[in-house]
Amino acid sequence: MWKSFAGALGAAIMFASPAWAEWPACGRVSSFPRAEWRQADPSRYGWDEAALARARAGFEATQGAAVMVVHRGRLIASWGAVEERYTAQSVRKALLNSLVGQLVGDGRLRPGLTLAELGIDDSDPSLTEAERQATLRDLLMSRSGIFHSALYEVGGWTRARRALREAEAEAGRDLYPPGAYWIYNNWDFNAVGTIVERAAGEGIGPLFARRVAAPIGMQDFRAQDVEYTTRDHPAEQRFNNVSDHRAYVFDISTRDLARYGLLYLNCGKWRGRQIVPRDWVLESLEGRDTREGRGPQEQETGFGDYGYLWQIDREGSRRITQLRTREPFYIASGSRGHMMFVVPYLDLVVVHQVATVGGVSPEAQMRRFTEGSPEVDENAVGDLLAAVIAAHPEADTALLH
Repeated sequence: MWKSFAGALGAAIMFASPAWAEWPACGRVSSFPRAEWRQADPSRYGWDEAALARARAGFEATQGAAVMVVHRGRLIASWGAVEERYTAQSVRKALLNSLVGQLVGDGRLRPGLTLAELGIDDSDPSLTEAERQATLRDLLMSRSGIFHSALYEVGGWTRARRALREAEAEAGRDLYPPGAYWIYNNWDFNAVGTIVERAAGEGIGPLFARRVAAPIGMQDFRAQDVEYTTRDHPAEQRFNNVSDHRAYVFDISTRDLARYGLLYLNCGKWRGRQIVPRDWVLESLEGRDTREGRGPQEQETGFGDYGYLWQIDREGSRRITQLRTREPFYIASGSRGHMMFVVPYLDLVVVHQVATVGGVSPEAQMRRFTEGSPEVDENAVGDLLAAVIAAHPEADTALLH
């Protein structure tokens, strides 16, 4: 069903000049939610309600739990349990971007600081002096060249980094210096969490609640909705993950993620107040191709470009390969189908979540590992975005022909 939406939309588009061609860019926001989101009349703002109904039918045929569609700040669609807090998996990284940007704006952090200057190390084993020359910017872009074990990580990326570490050991030298090589790296992301907490003198949960959630009026988020795993966590021990840097995990509702996406669509500004520095938002979205600087080991990442904890989809470097939009957009994604899309040239935010519940408790993690949990694959979520764009008032200029 989804494929017909994506294919029909692509076939209907005529090649036209883009509305703008600068990147990174802000979108246009003409309305902000107050205490509650208010449902807009989609047809009043040019949306195709029949196409939206088809998009909803496709969503309801999957294991998706909740979707929000926001256009210029107006709530166009809300499907499923948008108020429920779900464990948003790796969407957590884009949520941390705001805190880093605020600390940079406060003068308490600089992206060019090295791990040595920041006092960041690890154990079993310690970092080498060469590894400690990686900068905060390298970590934000997942380019540290550090292949240490990391918490809250299983699967292919763990094996890939282990192979790189073994290749360096065999060569007896550093094959992947900081900044040169991209690989998805939870060590980098977790260490950024440590850096944020040290710079702020406060945990991520209370900090996010005070400096992000409260100013933009998140309805459901609480400081305790950021949980951690540590090296003595039973799930980490089962997977032989060893690191001093805790993994932070957000439980967050779909409607609160939609507020966060809207904040970024408006380049960090909310009702006239700059919550996250505008320059930081734009710098975060410049991005580099994850296939650049492949080094000794070739890689085809499937991640498009990568900025500061955000993934970027654009022509020539796609994350959502079946959806060839005319202009770039950016994404936060997590395992099993948690995805937040910010599409500036369409002034659009789309959030999709699945019912990943239980947080990081040993019981919940083991249950998800052994029994599975609801999942919507990335292609299906991409097709959902295509179906939403098909209903958008500017659908006729949305995609490349």
